[in-house]
Amino acid sequence: MIFTYKFLAYDSSDPDEDKFSSILRKEDGVCIPCDPDNSDYQEYLEWVSEGGVTEAADTETLTWDSIRSTRDQILRDTDWTMTSGATVDQAQWAAYRQVLRDIPQTYKDKTPDDVVWPTQPSTKGPNS
Repeated sequence: MIFTYKFLAYDSSDPDEDKFSSILRKEDGVCIPCDPDNSDYQEYLEWVSEGGVTEAADTETLTWDSIRSTRDQILRDTDWTMTSGATVDQAQWAAYRQVLRDIPQTYKDKTPDDVVWPTQPSTKGPNS
């Protein structure tokens, strides 16, 4: 079987070096870590040495749908902060969650790339 590969994840640990941390083998969806000890990675390096060209990593284009989806997921993930047994500062969390809900209106005349996500409050209780 002939494989094709695509860069998947960029490793930003060294800003002076363009380096990827994993590669996707497209035919079977296997994510291969860029590790010299990995046999799949060795196979990939051999493929490159024989002239194979790896596709560039995707850069996700932000849309309002993706912004809303991210916002909705954050709201679902933080629902617990509004329960009666939560030991967090609920006023701070309520304000944070309201800012999230207001993102479409706040940025209505801007592009999705302009969205600045609010900083999540502490999960430590108000008396910590």
